[in-house]
Amino acid sequence: MRYLTPICLCLALAACGGDFSNDDLEFQNAIPRREDLMAKVLGQEQAKARALRVASKVQALQLGRLGELSGIIGDTSETGRDFNDSVGNMLQAIENIRTQPATSRGPNRRVWGPFLGKNDMKFDTRFVMTREGGRFDYHLQLRDVGEGEGDWWSFLSGHFEATGGVRRGTGSLILDLKRSREEGYLGVDFIDGEEIHYQTRTFPTRVELVWILADTTLPLPTRYVYREGEGGVAEMTFELVQTDFVLGGLKEDMALTTRWAPDGRGLAAVEILRGDIPGAKYTECWDAQGKVTFISRSWDIFNPTEGVRASCPDLSALDR
Repeated sequence: MRYLTPICLCLALAACGGDFSNDDLEFQNAIPRREDLMAKVLGQEQAKARALRVASKVQALQLGRLGELSGIIGDTSETGRDFNDSVGNMLQAIENIRTQPATSRGPNRRVWGPFLGKNDMKFDTRFVMTREGGRFDYHLQLRDVGEGEGDWWSFLSGHFEATGGVRRGTGSLILDLKRSREEGYLGVDFIDGEEIHYQTRTFPTRVELVWILADTTLPLPTRYVYREGEGGVAEMTFELVQTDFVLGGLKEDMALTTRWAPDGRGLAAVEILRGDIPGAKYTECWDAQGKVTFISRSWDIFNPTEGVRASCPDLSALDR
């Protein structure tokens, strides 16, 4: 995502502060902030759990063992950090807009720029926002230096609809990497786009990160969902593909949902989508130190559970 850097520098250099009207602030508050969309990553034991998993030298989601550190904590923490990196990189392209006055204003329109390409930058840049009722649409646009008004194309597009007060509502951001490649701007060959869809209107809040792959045969996860409920409880859902979850001739694709409380206690539910035991389900709970307190395996008819189910934390605030 470093190909955003020229745009960020351009918008940052244009920032000069100034006074903002209440109408200006409405436009600026429609742009999401990092703290609104980023995941609260699992806490103090994540480094230990991740180190344990790496030390095993097996690229797999490890089955838990009662009383030992949960390997799922490490996988979820690592995924949470990657999730936050992706969200932060998308937002850095537009977050400077909140700190500077618009170049031109209309009753329901604001434009920042155009900022003309300089030195080795071959693109002009501008940021355009429009308002219709409570909905705001915005576009970070580029064009080759010297081209006309009709030649602008949107590198990043987004919208926000306020339904729950200031900065509370629903929105999305869409990064068009396919068009970027076609226009000769920097991009990634195997990714056509990145999308963020979110609702911050009510608890539990929800942020979904989606990757659009140019090559759909690549064994890469494409969707992550983070939710946060009242009291700081949180949930991360994502897929792990081509991992050795159980012994057998096939690798597994599985859906993993991890929930945790602010004190570090948590639970994870794994469903095997493809592999040696499709349809099988695995559940694991851990305490504040990250140690496994309960295990359930749907495929094990002789020893389906271990530990005490009542040790699992109450995370029902996420059930709504």
